[in-house]
Amino acid sequence: MEPSVIKFDNNLYQIDVLMEGKPGRMSCYYIDSVNPILIEVGPSNSFPYLISALESLGIQNVKRSAITHLHLDHVGGIGHVVEKYRDHFVYVHELGLKHLPNPEKLWNAVASIYTEDWLKENWGKIKATPIQNIKSLSDGHSFDLGDKRNLISLYSPGHAKHHYTFYDTSSKTIFMGDTLGLIYPHGDFVQPNLPPPDFNKDQLFKSLEDISKLELNAVAIAHFGIHEKPYELIENSIKNIEMWIDFTKEINDLSNQEAATKLSVWVKNNYMSLNIDTETIDNYMKNSNFEMQIVGIRNSLN
Repeated sequence: MEPSVIKFDNNLYQIDVLMEGKPGRMSCYYIDSVNPILIEVGPSNSFPYLISALESLGIQNVKRSAITHLHLDHVGGIGHVVEKYRDHFVYVHELGLKHLPNPEKLWNAVASIYTEDWLKENWGKIKATPIQNIKSLSDGHSFDLGDKRNLISLYSPGHAKHHYTFYDTSSKTIFMGDTLGLIYPHGDFVQPNLPPPDFNKDQLFKSLEDISKLELNAVAIAHFGIHEKPYELIENSIKNIEMWIDFTKEINDLSNQEAATKLSVWVKNNYMSLNIDTETIDNYMKNSNFEMQIVGIRNSLN
């Protein structure tokens, strides 16, 4: 299977890096400008697909990348990228200076949720990144892309405390990582993504409110793709997060596993009532960890 690459206006490329060997699961983005930049790299197992996609565009070297946050499906492949492109610098939240050169703690934290065997098979083992190749981000940092085009970093916690989004001043596209949520693949509604330990509703809503004040033409999310109608999607994301939290409060007497089953049935029934096609609903169900969502929401309420 070959990774798909879609070119948008302003030399913006959406790259499907076939996470878990499946299309439509993880988007990385490449802005081909005077001073190019890669946004997200995907997990370790997606590294060959990322490189194949870049080489299909005639790109033999990438000097810098910006990562929205430190979850392994976004940053897991960065050690491989730096190993291939020796003069590559990765820009990430300051916690990356601690964890990327010594990723064992990061790995173990994720393995405690997904299991180590699942991680190795689906996302791949993370490779250490030399500290000299890591740059810490700050709120409002401006990447000069050339020709008066800039990519602005915006600190946006809520999904994770180490989360940044990136705003392209030319295309008016906001690269949101997981701040918005999940869209597979229609662009009509957003499914919340509220994992432990960092999900914080107030922080996330503040991040979404700040983003909605920008001049936006599109949102670019990790899972998955570039979508128009950014303001409507942000509003939909907030509404659905509220609904998920309210539903979880109503089943507070159930175990996490029992509550996850209830949540998955409720979500599926909601999608069926919206006349979403069966294939899309199945895609959401099989790619959603509902117990993780229950734990994230309950943790935020305590």
